Amino acid sequence: MFRREQIGYALALLMDMCVMATLFFAVPRRAADAGMDAVRLGWLSGMFFIVYAVVSPLAGKLSDRFGRMPFLVAGLVVAGALMWACAYETRFAALLALCGAAGAAAALFWPTLIAWFSEGRRGAALVRVLGIYCISWNIGLGVGSVGSGKLYEVEPWWSFAVFGTITLAAPLLLLLRTRVASGHDNAMPVPVGRATALRFMWAGWLANLTVLLGFGAVQAMFPQLATHLGVSPSLHGQLFGASRGAAVVAFLIMGWTHAWHHRTWPLLAGYVAGVAGALAIALTSSVPLFFAGFIVLGFINGAVYLASIFYAMEAFEGKAAGAGWTEMVLGAGSFLGPVAAGFAGEAWGLRAPYFFAAALFVAGLVVQLGLAFASRRR
Repeated sequence: MFRREQIGYALALLMDMCVMATLFFAVPRRAADAGMDAVRLGWLSGMFFIVYAVVSPLAGKLSDRFGRMPFLVAGLVVAGALMWACAYETRFAALLALCGAAGAAAALFWPTLIAWFSEGRRGAALVRVLGIYCISWNIGLGVGSVGSGKLYEVEPWWSFAVFGTITLAAPLLLLLRTRVASGHDNAMPVPVGRATALRFMWAGWLANLTVLLGFGAVQAMFPQLATHLGVSPSLHGQLFGASRGAAVVAFLIMGWTHAWHHRTWPLLAGYVAGVAGALAIALTSSVPLFFAGFIVLGFINGAVYLASIFYAMEAFEGKAAGAGWTEMVLGAGSFLGPVAAGFAGEAWGLRAPYFFAAALFVAGLVVQLGLAFASRRR
């Protein structure tokens, strides 16, 4: 019999490998190849995330009330069908609608999955399973980005068809028998007061929002810069894959250490690193520096996400509700970043989105410092 989290890890890997990598790489790359401008590229990524942000809290609450399995199956089946639909579309309006529908499917899936496999976990044991879960979906996103790039070079249609088929088959994993965590699985509780839990929940959400605004802007706009500079689809996919590999390293460090728990300095360090990563892409056309920028941004994206979802699930009684609100923050940041960056790129040129991302990190650092000083004076 499998532990429930083991099936959760496998589903997270497959969902990100097949669906999220396709949406983040193949859809915008195809749009860029079709000559769509920066604003339209921003809306393609943004539409997925705004729908995801709106639906996630509601889906989380409904999952807490009515059970997990229908939401998991529906999310996977609908997402797989949408990948197949994307294989036959190059029109902006159609791709925009499909990206929005994919956001709804993802909202049914992700908060429910997190609550399903983390049932019975608390404290540091919860951090551990969340860390492995984050490693799983980032491996999936990295493999999917590289694989999608390779398939896209052969024939764009294959990027959608292959991964859509795998997604449609993924619900078969839910037929396997599983067990939930028992008491001995929670050997390392991390006691924390309610006030502290709430304070770090809000700090985590702020950091997560800021990083996702910046990283979402870079990720959504890079296909246009890559096309302009002659970066191949394969190399483009490798850059995205490197960012996910860096996120895996972040999850390994944070999942097995406790020095960052309920401390502000790791969040502040993330903002500073974000400025450096965005400027590495903004100021050069060097492939090694592009890799450096994506690696730094991927690392802080992973680190801040894990901290944010841990703090939220620690503060909420309903696990899917806590996950749903965190995913709403993720969706909001990932929507607003690409859309605003698209307008910046259209107004001020190809490099403007990356300076915009750097400015976002600076603004987030200032706000977080202000909140930290205010909490100390109380």
